[in-house]
Amino acid sequence: MYAVFFDTGKSKYRLPTNPEEIEVSSTQAINKFEVLKLGQIAVPTHMELKQYSFECEFPLQWYSYVETKKTKEDSAKNNSNEDPIFKSANFYIKLFSKWQENLIPVRFIAGRVIKNDNLHDDSINIKVLIEDLSIKERAGEEGDKYISFKLLEYRDFDRIKQDDNKTNPKNKGTYVVQSGDSLWAIAKKYYGNGSKYTKIYNANKDKIKNPSLIYPGQKLVIP
Repeated sequence: MYAVFFDTGKSKYRLPTNPEEIEVSSTQAINKFEVLKLGQIAVPTHMELKQYSFECEFPLQWYSYVETKKTKEDSAKNNSNEDPIFKSANFYIKLFSKWQENLIPVRFIAGRVIKNDNLHDDSINIKVLIEDLSIKERAGEEGDKYISFKLLEYRDFDRIKQDDNKTNPKNKGTYVVQSGDSLWAIAKKYYGNGSKYTKIYNANKDKIKNPSLIYPGQKLVIP
């Protein structure tokens, strides 16, 4: 059995029908540099935020193919924070719009349900923001809504900053340049952000004349 949920931490909502497909986009950010005598080189910097997109039907009333239960009595199980009872399309539209307008991140969960209502290990389970919400109604299906979602991976800035402080102490010491190194790659290694290469360059201007040209064996100060 397959299931799709949105979880706010306080309430968990199962979608009334499953989407036919969920598209996941994962993009690597790449910086390009012009290196003297070598031409253009590409340096991978980081992975961009993942995007999830899909379309799902939200019926006006309960049908036999709906995943949520028609009444509370029809539900054999009811997890502590899960509402398994059918809600109309308008209920969900107001709910999703509220999250979007109030910039509320929610957990997006989708995957195969196994024993004891647990999800399989390959399931999607990630915090997201609703980037785009498109609603349409089809002729002959008045009242039923088809909602297209574009979800963007959410990362808590304060948490990332705390983790960065733990793994990147202020005193970095020195680093000996290896074959294939670049200032961008070294900054990525020490600071977690290649764009901070200027810190290393400014601290080593006596050794580096061109930030695009460093050589194996150079001993650099890492501020």
